[in-house]
Amino acid sequence: MYLREDNKGESGDFMNSEKLQNLILSAIERKQISQRELAKITGISRSTLNDIVNGKIKKIKLDDLYQISIPLELNLEDLLDACGFNNVIKTLSRDRYEGMSTRQLKELLDEYQKSEYDLLDWDAKKRRTTSSARDKLFAITNKIEMSKRSDMKYTKDEISKDIKEAFDELEFVQTKYDYSKLPKKP
Repeated sequence: MYLREDNKGESGDFMNSEKLQNLILSAIERKQISQRELAKITGISRSTLNDIVNGKIKKIKLDDLYQISIPLELNLEDLLDACGFNNVIKTLSRDRYEGMSTRQLKELLDEYQKSEYDLLDWDAKKRRTTSSARDKLFAITNKIEMSKRSDMKYTKDEISKDIKEAFDELEFVQTKYDYSKLPKKP
């Protein structure tokens, strides 16, 4: 899950770059480490970390926030709040998440992110399939029109075969998403 390019979080709340910068820089100072050391500890590139700290990054990965929170001993909810992920915080604040460790919450966030990617991939595949079937139907229409105006023969059997292929391709589009792939509620 990312913070969107429009600087709005998932709930529509805006990212507060200054708040995020203050949180991270204060913790770096308190821990007496450099940004270079933090980058090495977290596995985040120095340039990405610098962009996060200076509010220049367009998309912040939740995993990066988690990696920053551990060595700096920052509350992940505070980082999420500064990045505009208030709906995530509201969800994390529910009783069913109470008592979960930061690691467990991170694993749960990863699971949600994976399911989000899976759903987006499934949707993209449906759109590609629909586009391909439309292209085939357009080609069939053109062949029919051309065969009317020339000696080219496009038989009823060929038309039927080509339409059936396009129709079969569209079968995937009418299937529902497999909701069993969604994360289970804790």
